[in-house]
Amino acid sequence: LENLIFRVLPEMLFYMVELRELLLRYRSVVQRYHVQYLAGFDALALNELLQSIASIPQESSVIFSDFCQAIAELNVEDLENDSVAYNFQGLRLDWYRLQAYSSSARFGFCLHDHVKLAQLMNTIVFHLKMIDFLDQIINETSDLSSYCFYSVLFEEQFRLCLESPSQSRYVCVFPKLCSHFANCLHNLCPEERIHIEEKGLSLCNLFLDEIAKETRNVVSTAYEQHRLLSEELLPKTCAKLIANAINKENRKKSGFMTLEKKGFKRSLSPQHGYPGDESYRRSREDMTLIDKLHFALTELCFAIDYYPQIVVWEHTFAPREYLTQHIEARFNKTVVAMAMYDKDTQEIAKPSELLNSIRTYMDVLQTLENYVQIDVQTQHQDCYGEETYLEVLLRRVSNYQILYSGHLRTFVSNPMSEIATSFFPEEYTDYPELCALAEILGAYGMKFLSERLMWHVAGQISELKKLVLQNRESLRAMRTNFDRPDRMRELFRHLTVTDGNKKHLDAVDNLLQRVTIVGEIVCFRDLLRQGLNELVSERVPFLVNCMEDFKRTTCSGDKLDMLPVSEMFSAAGIKCIVDSDLMMRLMTTTTFVVC
Repeated sequence: LENLIFRVLPEMLFYMVELRELLLRYRSVVQRYHVQYLAGFDALALNELLQSIASIPQESSVIFSDFCQAIAELNVEDLENDSVAYNFQGLRLDWYRLQAYSSSARFGFCLHDHVKLAQLMNTIVFHLKMIDFLDQIINETSDLSSYCFYSVLFEEQFRLCLESPSQSRYVCVFPKLCSHFANCLHNLCPEERIHIEEKGLSLCNLFLDEIAKETRNVVSTAYEQHRLLSEELLPKTCAKLIANAINKENRKKSGFMTLEKKGFKRSLSPQHGYPGDESYRRSREDMTLIDKLHFALTELCFAIDYYPQIVVWEHTFAPREYLTQHIEARFNKTVVAMAMYDKDTQEIAKPSELLNSIRTYMDVLQTLENYVQIDVQTQHQDCYGEETYLEVLLRRVSNYQILYSGHLRTFVSNPMSEIATSFFPEEYTDYPELCALAEILGAYGMKFLSERLMWHVAGQISELKKLVLQNRESLRAMRTNFDRPDRMRELFRHLTVTDGNKKHLDAVDNLLQRVTIVGEIVCFRDLLRQGLNELVSERVPFLVNCMEDFKRTTCSGDKLDMLPVSEMFSAAGIKCIVDSDLMMRLMTTTTFVVC
């Protein structure tokens, strides 16, 4: 019996607090009921009972008569009038005075001989307290402020409730009980106020934080399970199933079945489950791990969402805000973990796989939104892929380890390169992957990435400008002597640096390399814009059609005043003759001088 009571203690506390809240919320209903009951029944019953008793002394008879007349004059209209405040302490004091008189041996009236009268008077006194003494009655019958002095036991019961699946929905009562600690104060001990206030605030904050952490952990565990299920639908998993099926057919054709005809029995390989097999079960009572996690999530969300606000010592606590903060912090860490970025090998997850993981996580968060009234559609600014695409991919492009294929619209490995790459660029830069990257980063992320790319282009243009200024005289001479081969050959030697037996075309190679880098970056940016345009066209086709129509009918395409309009086109991934990002970068640097 003790274990049963201890196990369901949170539920009992929850309903006690709930009854307190209901009584305080519907105070007017309770008071109206008892006013009508006193005037309509108690007054008549007391008058009838007093008339049947003949041995009442005159002083007591006057008190009883005044008592009966006072409760008979009660009216509901006076209760609804805020200017009239009921105070029945005088009537209760008269009843206590009668009890004191009757306890004396010299008093001619004994309440022991009139039990019904004593019972009726006590009932009337209780009804009077339910009108003008309701708050004190509630505190006397359901005050739980004694937990303030047993904080260790209080925390232990909280943790047991949080760990119990059947009682976790009632865990919200523990931070609510911290508001009862104010009832521990006494006017003769004012020095205890600060200590009790700090105890109540710290415990309430601790309980809400632990509830939010537990909910966050359940969400993370549920995401891991759903991620494993979603990975079974990826093409790489499907490819394994196809490869196993092909190998099985090849073994049959190669005479593997002849061994069985000779009496040899091959060992059967374990059958791997297909996606969706987890939905089949013999009985609905058989709960899987995902079912248990969703049940735990439902119970915890009920506890968090039950009290929108908890007021403790004039401090307001919002349980939903605790959960929102923990979910946001865990979301940022989870997205970073999804990327699986390794600084040593410069490897990172493919955008399509990361997008699949993010969609799975958002599905779990939207499930959370169904139970708790919070907004999980928060904008997340992530720099996924910035270092990989800008520092790793494009750097290897400048070293000719990776080439751009206009036919395939992707970057491919250079078969003539002596240095092997640690990853396949086709898996990261093909059109579906860049569309997934655009969906991950969003419009603001793509704008940031485009600005970074154009920052690199502007840097290359600055280097080209320096190269031109260094060889200004030779370039001017070549421009005026282009029809004289001997002179051109001599000027070309000035651009050539000879170092022993090796001949390096320093200026020429530098020029070609930087122009190649600019071209590769622009091609990569165009691929990103195409992916962004497809995404925006799918999400807001009407807006994209309006922008394209505006471009066809209004913009001539060869004016510098198109710069503000081109920013709008760039945000939607629409190609424009004026590159707004590059123009903004070049305008911040020195004007490019054409020789």
